[in-house]
Amino acid sequence: MTAPVPVDVVELVVRLLRPLLTHAGTDGTPLPVSTTVGNGVDGGPRSLPWVLVAEDGHTWTWPAVQRSVIRLTCWHHTPHAAKATAAIALGLLCVRPPPAPLLHTEPITAPITGTDPYTGAPLATAALAVHARTPHP
Repeated sequence: MTAPVPVDVVELVVRLLRPLLTHAGTDGTPLPVSTTVGNGVDGGPRSLPWVLVAEDGHTWTWPAVQRSVIRLTCWHHTPHAAKATAAIALGLLCVRPPPAPLLHTEPITAPITGTDPYTGAPLATAALAVHARTPHP
């Protein structure tokens, strides 16, 4: 018999952001939030805008508290829109109190704009530290 594996922090963040960004598109449509960039040109996102949640570092404190450095990357039609969307996602995750099951969140970097070297699309990235009590699936 195998013990269930706790849900990963990246998955917890994705599960929290999806409903929070349901009407965040410029026309009130949901923003795609994913752990992959899709199958677009040169592996870029399938559509714009697109929010990617990735992990840059991870530690455990047993029994089930994790600390992860989460990187948010947002591709959009303009650098300003990419930065604004990344800032919204970062802000939603860092409100006080943080949404459960997040115990504590803290921004590490503010959104920084750039250009995707593969697709040429404007993007912005931001990072935050997340402490979470991870539930079983």
